[in-house]
Amino acid sequence: MPNVGRPSKGCKNCRDRKVKCDQKRPSCSQCIRAGKECHGYRDMLSMMFKNESDVVAKKAEKRYEALAKQKAPVIVPKREPQLVNPDTSALTTPVSKLKSNGSFNDHRASWSRYPTPESMTREIVPSIEEQAQGFFISNYVAHPSMVPRGQFEWVPELLARPHTEEILRASVNAASLAGLANTTKSPAIMQKAQTAYVNALRLTNSALRVKETAVQDSTLISVIMLGMYENMVFQDRQSIQAWAKHVAGACALLRLRGKEQFESDLARRIFHQFYGVVMLVALETGTTVHEGMHELYEAMHPTSDYDVHGRQWTTRVVNVMHDAINLNQDKHSDPVTMVNTAVAIDLELDRINALMPSIWHYETIVLDEPSDLQFGNSYHVYVDPWITQMWNHLRSCRMYLYKIMRENITKGCEDYDPPLFSLDEIQVQKKAAEDVMRTTAAGVVASVPQIAGMIPYPKPRPPHKQDYRLQPPGTYLNSTRSTGLVHLIWPLYAVGASDLASYEMRQWCIEILHFAALRIGTRQAVVLADELKAIQRSVAKASAAGEVLKSADCFFNRLTLT
Repeated sequence: MPNVGRPSKGCKNCRDRKVKCDQKRPSCSQCIRAGKECHGYRDMLSMMFKNESDVVAKKAEKRYEALAKQKAPVIVPKREPQLVNPDTSALTTPVSKLKSNGSFNDHRASWSRYPTPESMTREIVPSIEEQAQGFFISNYVAHPSMVPRGQFEWVPELLARPHTEEILRASVNAASLAGLANTTKSPAIMQKAQTAYVNALRLTNSALRVKETAVQDSTLISVIMLGMYENMVFQDRQSIQAWAKHVAGACALLRLRGKEQFESDLARRIFHQFYGVVMLVALETGTTVHEGMHELYEAMHPTSDYDVHGRQWTTRVVNVMHDAINLNQDKHSDPVTMVNTAVAIDLELDRINALMPSIWHYETIVLDEPSDLQFGNSYHVYVDPWITQMWNHLRSCRMYLYKIMRENITKGCEDYDPPLFSLDEIQVQKKAAEDVMRTTAAGVVASVPQIAGMIPYPKPRPPHKQDYRLQPPGTYLNSTRSTGLVHLIWPLYAVGASDLASYEMRQWCIEILHFAALRIGTRQAVVLADELKAIQRSVAKASAAGEVLKSADCFFNRLTLT
């Protein structure tokens, strides 16, 4: 504002006459002597500020008019940061291929004399850590629905607290960033994940040195999430040992926390979920369940909130899985005892199935014609992802049992003289075992379409037939409800690794594993798919060698005849 001197305090008449005003009230002396009406005095406070808006607006208008006469510039779209779309877990670019679709010219700025709100808008982009957490939540977190059991549902709950511990945030960032890096194939994001992992590992080791912090929920969750990170960065089959090491560490913490931990609802939910991981590691590494864990599981039941129909079923499934794991650790019993025990455990599985609530049963949909999307001629429809997961746990346990049975039948024939099994027993037992394994493998395969998002899970309304037409994998996956794709990896690998699997079935399993790896960002699925590829190559070589031998036999037979 320009300096125009100090404003006069006198009345208007005195200012006009340019004489000194004595500012008397109600009228100054000069106005009384002149016989004029005194209009009073100005407010000095209001005179300290002057509204120059109109003047500035006029100056700006003149400037814009001058600029408008010049050549109107073209705004070239800048390369905006790539954002993660949680519905597709793939990268999308806000401004993409403007030139190719002919709309580039439409993006020229319509030059205006005045700045518009649109031209002043700036997009608020979440940080890469926030995007990674959103990726993890959309692909791994499942909230309880029909059954009061969720999956990592406590992660967003803890992150939403006003004062989240740094150890918890660092471990969640490590696993989330690693998954996002694998999905987007971004070395830069993976470097951030590695940095977060080192930070989380440092904080965890520091917390473990003091008992008071070692037994806190944040420390336990950090160890679990570091195990998730190991799943994300799987390099080869040996990586399972790094994963198992974190699982063993979490088991040690759970034992240290004791039975008192089950007084907390959060602690019970964490234990329920993690106990499944403990049994999976035992199955895949051929080891026993960590000492004291089953006792903690039994102690949790009196305080558990799992009071719905079906509790007895899930409890007995867990006990049967324990029996199967312990059977595999039996190195002293003879093959006959091992086979008989496996048969007894399998009969218990049949009795458990009779306890299953009717709503947990699946519907079988038979394909009208073969589909490239699904192996076989049918698939299953379940009412809830958790129920699908429990069915596949049961199937994995059954395949595990019959693998033990077949191995011991072979051992009883080859390692003993005379053989422990008669020829009739061998034929009957092997055929029965192979039939059960094929049926069980078909059940796992039939569960894939729903888990992989080829068909939706049922809604409360009556479903239409077109709702269950197969679509490409991922079609019905969304960020609000995880289908538990991570729990399909090991059962599908077991199906493909079986010597009873056909070449076509194994190839289909490989493709689904690759889809899962890209969708949820875990390299564990990639490594297991590579193992199945190695089996495919060995089968192909053996088949080729067999053809060569057949050709050689035919050749020598012809020579003999001549």
